[in-house]
Amino acid sequence: MRSTAIVFFMLAFVWQASAQKKLNLGIGYFGQTFTHPGLVANLELEKQQSTKVATLGRLDLGTYLHQRNHLGVFVDAHFGLRRYRKSGFFTEQYLGIGTLLSFYEGDGVFAKDENGKLRRISSFANPDLMPSVTLGAGYKFKGEQGPMIYFRPKVYWQLPYNNLALPHLAVQTGVVWNLR
Repeated sequence: MRSTAIVFFMLAFVWQASAQKKLNLGIGYFGQTFTHPGLVANLELEKQQSTKVATLGRLDLGTYLHQRNHLGVFVDAHFGLRRYRKSGFFTEQYLGIGTLLSFYEGDGVFAKDENGKLRRISSFANPDLMPSVTLGAGYKFKGEQGPMIYFRPKVYWQLPYNNLALPHLAVQTGVVWNLR
């Protein structure tokens, strides 16, 4: 739970540090390893640095279903840059950190008791740390309040996984609206 506190602290810092900011709300598809479908909602705080470049703080809340294995629920914070072109096309890049919770289907998580017998302890796995790197591209429709569409390939790591870091590929695609 320490990583969740870090995420919220970072978002509070970004919120206070930005002067000219836009608040954006988005929703989209989240595909873990492209084949395990899910949804993601995001809240972005965008600070325009120039006519072409903006810095962003983004909070994602999402879920995906790995059939016959587990349901994943995550919250993560991202910080990055977005570069706008005159045509409306934009590119972006983010570094992120968050928490991944896994709820196993089937019989759950087992452990050996003091007699050496296996017993079920939970269907919930321990929370995992979720550092990530995301690249993106999209299009901003005309007007200050116009929506944006995006496509974001993402690499994230699940820590710890059998005392290692397990890499995952994911893709996000969706729509973002400016709230103010």
